[in-house]
Amino acid sequence: MRRLACLLASLLLLPAAAAAQSRPSGEMFTNAAVAAGITIPRERCAELEAQETATWVTLDNEGDSKGECLRYYAAGLRPGVNPIVAAWMHGDIMGSRPTQIGHQEGLGVAAMIAQEQALSDRFQVPFVFLARPGAYGSSGTFWTMRHSPREAALMNAHLDALKARYGIASWALGGHSAGGTLTAEFLARRRDVRCAVIASGGAAYRAYLEAHRHPALARPETWFDPYDSLDRIPKDPGRRVFVIGDPRETNVFFRTQRLYFDGLAARGHAAWLVPLERAPAPKFHSLVDFGETATGLCARGEGTDAILATLKAMPDQRARISN
Repeated sequence: MRRLACLLASLLLLPAAAAAQSRPSGEMFTNAAVAAGITIPRERCAELEAQETATWVTLDNEGDSKGECLRYYAAGLRPGVNPIVAAWMHGDIMGSRPTQIGHQEGLGVAAMIAQEQALSDRFQVPFVFLARPGAYGSSGTFWTMRHSPREAALMNAHLDALKARYGIASWALGGHSAGGTLTAEFLARRRDVRCAVIASGGAAYRAYLEAHRHPALARPETWFDPYDSLDRIPKDPGRRVFVIGDPRETNVFFRTQRLYFDGLAARGHAAWLVPLERAPAPKFHSLVDFGETATGLCARGEGTDAILATLKAMPDQRARISN
């Protein structure tokens, strides 16, 4: 008994690796909650923070005191210090109507943590899934907050909070579709991005809207365009940017993805345009597996030629729920 007591006492004194990991629960995501908008009181968010799956984010410095409880699902983080962490930002879970919801139904906290654990094990780096406002358990109303300047500010503040909490020195940021738009935007807002992977992303967002004659063009205050921020991206020869897309794409047209890449190249940034005819029909839009792979390999420090060769050798994009 004394030996067991000593063992338990010593374990309590050790900085357990699990303390920096997201803890699974029975919480499931539902499309009904997304449609209604998700509200999480500060007290409930504190409980989720203790489970390492949430951050309470405010924008007080921008005159926005309304907080949001933004969710994340992490694996592989070390207590105290993490030199580089791979983070993935998902695309939209709504289409052109607020009732057109997909991707997250059937998933929950445990499944997301398991997904990130598999990625962390595969690439041997910490991996984090960042849930945008109103999706995958985060508070907010996805229909009105997606693509907005407030969403970008909240997600950027979320990165800051996680960086402080886990001692993260640098990020390998990846994102699909609108998550890729955020990734591109953060190139101009942050100096701690070592890798950026934009998969099927609307990084030239105005060009995307113009291609579809989208009514949002009449309300430019409701969206942001990373293309307009190209001149504010700090010079960093050690940072790599991968713009990945399918030339057959009918949603975010490949020519708009090339436009953003050309802007990067013209300004001397280390960037690669990666055309892959590997996305599923009919829109040829999803290249999530390829984006996650490039993010993980870049975070691990693999050479660019090796990353490009790996992407080229991968099978076509598989069917999956999370995006």
